[in-house]
Amino acid sequence: MLELENFFCANPSCKDYGINGKGNLNVHFSYGKSGRRMLYCRTCKGRFSETKCTAFFGTKYPPETIGEIIRVTAEGNGVRATARILGLDKNAVNRVILKAGQHCEKVLSNLLAQLELTEVQLDELWAFVGKKTLPKMKESARDPAPAGYGRRSTRKRD
Repeated sequence: MLELENFFCANPSCKDYGINGKGNLNVHFSYGKSGRRMLYCRTCKGRFSETKCTAFFGTKYPPETIGEIIRVTAEGNGVRATARILGLDKNAVNRVILKAGQHCEKVLSNLLAQLELTEVQLDELWAFVGKKTLPKMKESARDPAPAGYGRRSTRKRD
């Protein structure tokens, strides 16, 4: 379990919102099979789960399982393959991936908005330019493929 100094109040109207290690949080009680903690803010008198504002909020799986789902899909496996590998339901894997992606989108959009960039440099700019005419085929490419390659083994007679 993470130390309380790593958490902040999840109430946006609290004056200690977003400030880690302020000392305003206590563990109110634990809940669920995984023993997740309910935190209490002494500043705003609000309660919230320790997983609030994370990709783990509202899921029944422990953080280790969610991490495994994300790692296996990041290796290029599909939803069904990930479900088979980890012994989970494919719909549950899909929900975890969707929730993690939405959380990443929120975090990255906030980080990018705070950069306050004034100029951008493009190192490489690639573009596809279409051709107006098709390239001419070589004479060897026009010959029919040898037998066993999806074409007739004998030529049609005229």
